[in-house]
Amino acid sequence: MVQFGEQKLRLDIGLPITLGEPVHSDSVGWLQYGAEFLTWTRLRSEGNFKFPVETIDYWFGLYASFQILPIGIESRLRVAHISSHLVDGLADASGGLSPKPFVYSREFVELLFGYTAGWFRPYGGATVIWATQPDNPNPFVPQAGIDVRIPLNTRWTFRGGYDVKLIGIDGAYGAANAAQAGVFYAMMDGRGILISLYGYSGRSMHGMFYTSRDEYFAAGFQLVL
Repeated sequence: MVQFGEQKLRLDIGLPITLGEPVHSDSVGWLQYGAEFLTWTRLRSEGNFKFPVETIDYWFGLYASFQILPIGIESRLRVAHISSHLVDGLADASGGLSPKPFVYSREFVELLFGYTAGWFRPYGGATVIWATQPDNPNPFVPQAGIDVRIPLNTRWTFRGGYDVKLIGIDGAYGAANAAQAGVFYAMMDGRGILISLYGYSGRSMHGMFYTSRDEYFAAGFQLVL
């Protein structure tokens, strides 16, 4: 994602791995479980196709997705760890990093519930952080949003979404808003490419800057493999 008006880019990489065959029940629903590995990275553009990496966050954990019949409520439970690091793209003339790095680590559980109604899927839930360093983030993070998928033809689909989290530090909460809209081109076996616009406003998602505020619009693409 290339941010407008700033010499910044965002590069996210993610891989979900299903650890077993989905379990189905005609009376209860279905259950699927696995592991996830994610990184989100902030880069700086310096021309000549050079993009020094400033900070990167690592996320890994286990998940379970399930649907409850007959009401059709879908749920996802995650138990995960996240850490954040400064990278050499922020090195100063002496070779040190600015700002100074510190230990950023969290273990948490996230539970979301959603319901698909035609083209729309509203959802809500919360994250509970049970171990964190530094220790000033609030342990409870409410979250809500909506996903939209509108088929345009056999290959193209409009995809959009809005997500808001209430993130607290030292007891003071603030909203982190993320919105995305674009078109997805399907290739085979669910694979394809999403070309979209993206907007973010709120506390930084990068742990090394968790007390800072980010506001930007961006454009980019995502490969779904």
